[in-house]
Amino acid sequence: MRRDQPSAQLTDSKTLLGDWVALRERIAVDGYIFMRQLLEPEVVLAIGRSALGHLQTEGWTEGGQDPLSARPQRPVRAIRTRDAFVDAGYRQIVTDPDFNKIPFVGPLPDLMGQLLGPAGFCYPLKFPRIVYPVSMVPHQPGNVIHKDYSSVQDMFTTWVPLVPTPRSLGGLAVRPGSQHSSRVRHRPLDRPERGWATTDYEPGDVLVLHCLTTHAALPNQEHRMRISAEYRWQLADQPAPRRVTIGPQGHEIGSRLFRHTDWWRSVLPNLSLFDDGGDGARPTVPPAPSRFVSFRQ
Repeated sequence: MRRDQPSAQLTDSKTLLGDWVALRERIAVDGYIFMRQLLEPEVVLAIGRSALGHLQTEGWTEGGQDPLSARPQRPVRAIRTRDAFVDAGYRQIVTDPDFNKIPFVGPLPDLMGQLLGPAGFCYPLKFPRIVYPVSMVPHQPGNVIHKDYSSVQDMFTTWVPLVPTPRSLGGLAVRPGSQHSSRVRHRPLDRPERGWATTDYEPGDVLVLHCLTTHAALPNQEHRMRISAEYRWQLADQPAPRRVTIGPQGHEIGSRLFRHTDWWRSVLPNLSLFDDGGDGARPTVPPAPSRFVSFRQ
């Protein structure tokens, strides 16, 4: 069978906002929740424009253009996240107050509070995801079909596009129902496929994924950068990965930058931490059975 069969459209669940039972049922059945225009589009787009402006200033893209449409230029910067943190442009995004405020103020924390309950929290480390066109970088980690952390029983990713992100720019695609199994065949998702779901995203949209839900980014076929944000959540009664909680100086990530703001909230001191060794490594604490999805194998 050809793999270029059309994918389904993501189901918009915005009408479920305020109904925690229905939200959990949607996760249990589909493995994801998609909400169109949950966030204020102008605010999110301003964050995306500012982030791309930081990259443009540091030479990621050509100068003298609108940051949203500026063409990437060589040399190619960090492809892996761990390499990006040493780049000045990327660090400016990671430390930007508006980028970090999204999971603390407004509809997103309300949504995740309804889904997870009062014990839910967002990891202190927030991730900008920058994706080059495939014409420059043919192989990118996010384009490979995968699941997220295997070391936390119920970790949720909230994926937030910071610019208009049609399929051609490499929006995220998910495989509904895949949350029932840990099995996944790692391969690039070259095009939308039957059995998958995606959409043309706009700033303000939010996609919530359970950590067992199979997903991948479509290839960026355009001549500009794709940029999005990932905010990851879990329950506080489970141990959390140390590397997304504590910085290299031994302080909670974000505490020195944002502790004097009126929106920042610490997840310490009662949170239990463990060393998961990084993506793909065997965790020191095995995850317990999920409380949100039925696991079959």
